[in-house]
Amino acid sequence: MQEGDVIEIEQLRSKQAELEQQLQNLSGEFARLSMAAVADDQRFKLIEQKSDRHEDDIRQLKDSTRIMQIQFEQVMGKIDTLEMKLFNWLQQTQKESAKERTTSQKQWMSFLQFVLGGTIIAIVTFIFAKGAFGP
Repeated sequence: MQEGDVIEIEQLRSKQAELEQQLQNLSGEFARLSMAAVADDQRFKLIEQKSDRHEDDIRQLKDSTRIMQIQFEQVMGKIDTLEMKLFNWLQQTQKESAKERTTSQKQWMSFLQFVLGGTIIAIVTFIFAKGAFGP
């Protein structure tokens, strides 16, 4: 072998050693990247699980909201019905009260007619009894 070939072999060996060193450095970097990928994958799975739970919670909230809306409509319907019943009852009591007032007024008028008639008869009787129109 010639001297130039020896230098080239030495250069190749030094290059080989340098490349082996770089490969060892890269293997550490690959190991770190692999661990980071595993950790990222675990985080991603956790995020997916949380997302699924949140979707379930949202679905349950929507269902609960629908149920509450139905119950609210039922309660409002019952309140409307109660309101109508109370209004009808109030109208009926007012009508009955008006009838009672009318009946009471008629009774008072009859009583006043009786009292006035009796008073007039008493006065006429008194006048005739005294003989104010007599001889």
